[in-house]
Amino acid sequence: MYSDFHFYIDFDWEDAINKTIDVYLKELYQLVELAYQHKASVFYSKERFDEFKEIIEGDINDNFSESIGNQLDVILQNAKEKNNKAYVFGLSFDADKTTIYPISPVNNVLSVVDKHDKIAILSFSSHINPFLLVESNMIYDRLACISIPTRKDIVNWVSDIKPRTFNLNPKHGENGKGNQPNASPLLCSKHNAQTLLNTAIPCFLERGKNMYNFDDDKKTFIVFFYEGDNPLNQWHGFHLKPDEWTKEIPKYIHKYFGK
Repeated sequence: MYSDFHFYIDFDWEDAINKTIDVYLKELYQLVELAYQHKASVFYSKERFDEFKEIIEGDINDNFSESIGNQLDVILQNAKEKNNKAYVFGLSFDADKTTIYPISPVNNVLSVVDKHDKIAILSFSSHINPFLLVESNMIYDRLACISIPTRKDIVNWVSDIKPRTFNLNPKHGENGKGNQPNASPLLCSKHNAQTLLNTAIPCFLERGKNMYNFDDDKKTFIVFFYEGDNPLNQWHGFHLKPDEWTKEIPKYIHKYFGK
C-alpha cells in the first residue's frame, strides 16, 4: 500500500556521539520501525553507514559491544543497501542569479537518493531541499525531499500525500448506537473517526492492512479496516472494549501508544 513511499536512513555519527550511541540508536529505530510497519521502501547508503560504524567504533574504543552491533542489524533488517552514485549540490535561488554549491561530505545520504516523487530522509538533522543530484556532466536531476525527525512527522507526511477516507459502516453504528448485535460499536461520530483515521498507525507486518489509534475521549482503541483498492482509499472502523485489547491489539501498537 505504501511501497511507493521511499525512506532513506541517515546515519549521523556526530548526532550519535552528542546524544550517546544508545539514545541515538533507540530514537533512530523508532523512526525506521514505523516506516517498516507501513511496508514502505527503506534504503541506506553503504558508504554513509560504513563511515558511521567506523567512527562510532573508534569513539568508544574497545567497548563497541555486541549489543550495539545487534541494534544496527535490527535497524537495517528490512532496508536495502545503496551505493553512492552521484554528487550532491545545493541550489540557491535569487532574483538576479541562481547559485549551485557542493554539499559535504561526498557520502551524504542524499547521494544515493533515486529520482522519485515521495522521498523522505529519516534524520535528526535538516537537509538541503531542493537539491541537484549529478552523476555526470550529462546526467543530473533536481530533486526534492523532506527530513523527518519524529514518528509524528512520518504519520503526517504519509497521510497528507495519501489521504484516507472514513466510510461509516452501518454494521457498527455511530456514537455508540445502532450497531448490529454481536458487532463492535463505533463510539464516536464519523467526523471524529475521520480525525482519528488521519493519524492512525499501521501494523502491516503483523496484522495485514489494519490501522489503529487510541481514542483519548473514549479511553480505548479504535481499529480501522481497509476496504480494498479504491479511488477514495476508504476505511471503516469500530472501538474495542478494554478486555479485548490483549487479543486484538498487536504488541507494536501497545508499545507505540504506551498502553
